Amino acid sequence: MGSDVDVLVVGAGPAGLLLAGDLAETGVRCTVVERREGESQLTRAFAVHARTMEQLDTRGLADDLLMTGPRNPILQFLRIDLSHLPTRYPHVLVTPQYNTERLFLARALEHGVNIMRAHEVTGVQQDPTGVDVTVKTPAGTEQSLRADYVVGADGRNSCVRQSLGLPSST
Repeated sequence: MGSDVDVLVVGAGPAGLLLAGDLAETGVRCTVVERREGESQLTRAFAVHARTMEQLDTRGLADDLLMTGPRNPILQFLRIDLSHLPTRYPHVLVTPQYNTERLFLARALEHGVNIMRAHEVTGVQQDPTGVDVTVKTPAGTEQSLRADYVVGADGRNSCVRQSLGLPSST
């Protein structure tokens, strides 16, 4: 049985979108399945540190993200001066997580990633040749997808984690 995609990423948060964009950029056929209908307005993270900026810079994303928030070279609550770090980014960038997600989404789409919003993964079954993923569609029907690999980036109550018998993260 052939696969619909090489890699199916479950979860369209920063980790899932960044990974999908990285994979697609190298020619890997990738689909992201996300239970949310639209983009998140939550801010689980508000600061981007120097090493993360350096990693984003290697992907050509840092300059765009820098435009989304102020740069703070001194962490006031700890009084740590970051301005002397040997990096292009000697500061903490203050920007809501949704700005980072928007940037990662645009890159993933640019590289041909298929994003399936309002689809919820309800089951994962692996066999020696790949993985079958059951997805609940926006209409409430079930759909089956086949992938060579599945990546669980679907958060603390992960269906992927549960299917592997792993505990929910805390």
